[in-house]
Amino acid sequence: MLLVKHLCKSFTNVQAVQDISFHITKGSTFALLGTNGAGKSTVIHMITGLLKPDQGDIQFLEKEAQDAVGVVFQSYRLDNELTIEENLMLRAKLHQIKRKKAQKQIAQLLELTGLADKRKRLYGKCSGGEKRKTDLIRALLHEPKFLILDEPTTGLDAESREEIWLFLNKLQKEKGLTILLTTHYIEEAEEVDYVLIMHEGKIEVEGTPRELKERYAQTSLHLEPLEVNRVIEKLVAGGYPFQIEDKLLVLPLEKTTDAIPILKEVEASIQNFTIERSNLEQVFLSVTKQIKRR
Repeated sequence: MLLVKHLCKSFTNVQAVQDISFHITKGSTFALLGTNGAGKSTVIHMITGLLKPDQGDIQFLEKEAQDAVGVVFQSYRLDNELTIEENLMLRAKLHQIKRKKAQKQIAQLLELTGLADKRKRLYGKCSGGEKRKTDLIRALLHEPKFLILDEPTTGLDAESREEIWLFLNKLQKEKGLTILLTTHYIEEAEEVDYVLIMHEGKIEVEGTPRELKERYAQTSLHLEPLEVNRVIEKLVAGGYPFQIEDKLLVLPLEKTTDAIPILKEVEASIQNFTIERSNLEQVFLSVTKQIKRR
């Protein structure tokens, strides 16, 4: 769907994006992660044409995708003095969508997002979740093939974030959308197809969530001992590697079921245990720690 080759962008003395290349497969969800200032938004602004690259090439491999990109930016972009419906009808007109078709599309999308009964509410009086849903509808009015989401759920409560992702996942399955996502909520990228982590304008690591978790994160068993020395004695005798972290004994696991024989060995000498599964948050923290050690 999209091919990015050797992209570079500088602002005065700051090199915001430094020779990055990647591709996004049609129908997939691609996550671009990184701390503030990593260059994520600069990349998005170049893809959308808001910024011109200093060097490099951006190619949409389908012309219809290039002509119909939908974007949800970090900040709210609609008119506070207009209703939800008025804002959407105005944007539809800018896309040269005929009135009857626009009314039908807007009605369907308002229904899908649960905003149908709030269509007459002023945008400025809407909650953060309602504004975000309206922004999403605005981005979808012209039926894009490629949807860019630049931190779409920042500042929203957990319930609103879940509602938005349920809507997006349903829409992607039905329409075959290709999605490029940036987010500070790393857990939102757990189910994406491919992840790229940036730092100071460069690509640090990339791969599928599964590949990155296998490379940088680890499922672990955390034991809270009653008798520390007794538990350590049993672990050493069983040949189980462990670390001591804040009065807990932490053991790496290949898979969660590996905890069963360990727990049988130490059951009488512990008061509690937890299993922490490897996740993308651990990957992100591991990568950022490695960067700081340089």
